[in-house]
Parts: sequence; structure tokens; C-alpha cells
Amino acid sequence: MNRRKFLKTASASVVASSILNMGQALANTQVAGDEYRALVCVFLYGGMDNHDTIIPYDTDSYNKWAQIRQPLLSQYTTKRDLAGLVPINTPTRFSGRQFALPPEMAGIANLYQSGKLSIIGNVGPLLEPVTASSIKAETAKLPSRLFSHNDQQSTWMSGKAEGAQYGWAGRLNDALISSGVQEANTFSAVTTSSAGLLVTGTNTTPYHVTDGKAATIDLLNQFAGNEEVQAHFSALGHQTSNVLEQDLSTKINQSFEANDMYNTAISGQTLNIPTFPTTPLGRQLESVTRSIAIREQLQTKRQIFVVAMGGFDTHSEQVRSLPKLQAALDGALTAFNNAMESMGLSNNVTLFTASDFGRTLAINGDGTDHGWGAHHFVMGGAINGGTIFGDIPQAEFNHELDAGSGRLIPTMAVDQYAASLGNWLGLDDTTLSSVFPNLSKFGPAPNLFT
Repeated sequence: MNRRKFLKTASASVVASSILNMGQALANTQVAGDEYRALVCVFLYGGMDNHDTIIPYDTDSYNKWAQIRQPLLSQYTTKRDLAGLVPINTPTRFSGRQFALPPEMAGIANLYQSGKLSIIGNVGPLLEPVTASSIKAETAKLPSRLFSHNDQQSTWMSGKAEGAQYGWAGRLNDALISSGVQEANTFSAVTTSSAGLLVTGTNTTPYHVTDGKAATIDLLNQFAGNEEVQAHFSALGHQTSNVLEQDLSTKINQSFEANDMYNTAISGQTLNIPTFPTTPLGRQLESVTRSIAIREQLQTKRQIFVVAMGGFDTHSEQVRSLPKLQAALDGALTAFNNAMESMGLSNNVTLFTASDFGRTLAINGDGTDHGWGAHHFVMGGAINGGTIFGDIPQAEFNHELDAGSGRLIPTMAVDQYAASLGNWLGLDDTTLSSVFPNLSKFGPAPNLFT
């Protein structure tokens, strides 16, 4: 096949970016409401400041934290003094220590107090358990390229640095297909962002949705009724004996059919849900909500969604940017919870957060620098809500979980976090051990669900 013919055949595929699992048929099993389960990952690009998200609230711990963070605290418009924080119930295993959320996250704090959300403490990429002593002795086996944005985003999503092909959520979906929990389905892995690696597997390809709809070639609307023109652009009319061209033509056409199926279902829905904020994350989670609402038309029993929010690389001007980011996250998660409850699907949908890494406890004058372990949220009606899984280390330096400048060494591996989510989707321990081969090094996965 010469270059000109290839480009002619491939032109439609460039704009129809949602070519997903095109060699597979759509699943043909209708889904009952109580069978459906979905995960929604909110990826926070840049590295969310864990030390300014879960804040010490008992007097002794707060004073230690506030002394270290004082140059920043004095600049916040919404004060982070004890009176300004939003306290949350703290498990007794923390021996009198207490925690709170910043005032911008009052909605998330309310979800926690209501048993609809929990905190995952000090989670991050690990190859084996690590301490500050083992790092100092140079005996620790560490994830590749720690503290690098691109590499740690990839490591969170796949277990490997930048250049990885498959993400752990994509591998979970592959396992769901292999184990018979669900059939292969174009719409089982959906992303509204650039975080498609997380939901890429050998038999799972991310389906891209932008502004609430699948990709289309708008120019074709100018030729409505002209079947010859439409057939040309959808590659239906391309006759060739070349096997590669035939396969590409078939897949391009399948992408048109899948996109048309998705957009028809979305445009035909009547959905009365609570109002979402008009922030980028709010719009993405509203799009996810509308996708979930057409789950029966899409004929899928399990779905994994990825949305994203940027701006968390707060090296400078943290006092101006971080509160806005926290408020946007709070508003979007609260709205999503309300939407799932209004649809009667709270028990069927679990949302969780992830990020490149946490940040340093130490400040650099105007912000914070790249860390490692971080604290995250898991939300939904099926979770063990209103508690903290994992650890929240003391806000101080030079302990066994300090990799330097208050960078937390994770005490929970991403593998454990992800395995608990995979178990809820319907995978057994044996299957999860094959998806996460390092899992046995870390002890049991947290019991996130009731």
C-alpha cells in the first residue's frame, strides 16, 4: 500500500478519535440496575498537597503543622486556624489525634461525616515496603523516576514510568472480560481527559468523550442524505484487496457506528439531575453521569471512567491557587454524589481520586515541592464510609516515613488501593494477584466496601 492510499484510508480515523475495541462486538446482555457497577477516577494532575488537605486538628499536632506551614498560613484568605477548619470524626486507632479538612472542602467533609466518603491515607506507588532507613542504606527498591510529573502520573496509572502501554484499570477490565463478569464492550472504559493510559488494556481501549459527546466529523452534516459522500468518509466505499486497508476501513466504520450509537443515546435521554457546577471538572462529571444514565442502551455491566483536573503543581502562589482548586473539587464531587443518589445508583458507582504524588511538608517560600505519598478520597454508597484507611503520619520531619522535606513514604501501595476497587467490580483474589503481581508484598488490600 502506498503512502497516498494509506493516508486517504486513514483520514477519517484521525478525527474519529474514539476508535475503541473495534475488533469486538458490543456486548449483547441487557443490564439490570442492581448488576451494574462503575468506577470513576478523578485524576488530579500536578500533585495535590496532602498536607493541606487532611490537616491535623488536635492542638498538639496542629501546632506542629502550623509552625512549619506558618509562612503560607499567614497569607491564606480563608484562614486555616483551628476555628476555620472543618473537623471530621477520626478513628480511635489514631490515639487521640484528630483531623480536619480546609474550609473550601466543607461539602466533602459533610459526605465523610454522613458515611458517604472515606479517606485513603498515605497511598502511593511502591515496589516493596520502604522506610527512610532503607533509603539511606541504599537497600530500598524504589519506583523509577520518583518526583517526576510525567513518570509518576504513568506510574500511578500503570505501575511503570512514562512509556507504559497498559494501565491497571484497563487490566482490571481485561480480567473482567476473561473471567466472564462482562463481555467485551466498546463503552466499558470511558475517558473525558488525557488520562487514557489508566483504562488501556490488551483488550480494553479508552472511549473518548468530549463535551458530553463522542467524536464526530461535523462536515458530514453538510452532506446529510448524500450516502456516497458519507460512505467515502466513513471508509465504507473504499474497495481494496489489501488486508491492512480492509481492516482499517472496517475499524473506521465501526467507530462511526459506535459514536453514532453513543450520541443517539445521549441526545435521546431525558434526565432530571441536580445542577453541576460549570467548572471543567463539574462538566466532566456531568458527562459521566449522562453516560451512566444510558448504560442499558450501551449494554454494559461494568464501566470505568476517567476524568481529570489540572493545576495542582503549586510550587508558587499556593495560597491563591490551592483554595480555588479545593473548592472546585468539593463542588464537583458533591454534585456527583447528589446525582447518583437522585438516580438511585449511589450503591452502584464508586468515585476515587488519584494524583501524580503528594507534596512536601516543607515550604519553598511561596508554595510546596514534589512529594510521594498522598491522601485521597473514595466516595459512594457501597463504601465503608466515614473512616480513614491507611495512615496519616505526623506533620514533622526526620521520621521513618519521611523521604526528605516531609515527603511521605507511602504506607499503602497503589496496588492495594486498586485491588480493593477491582474486588468490588467482581474479581477474585487469584485474578487480582495476576493483575498486581507485587500485591503479596504489602499485606491485605484495604476493606473499602461494606
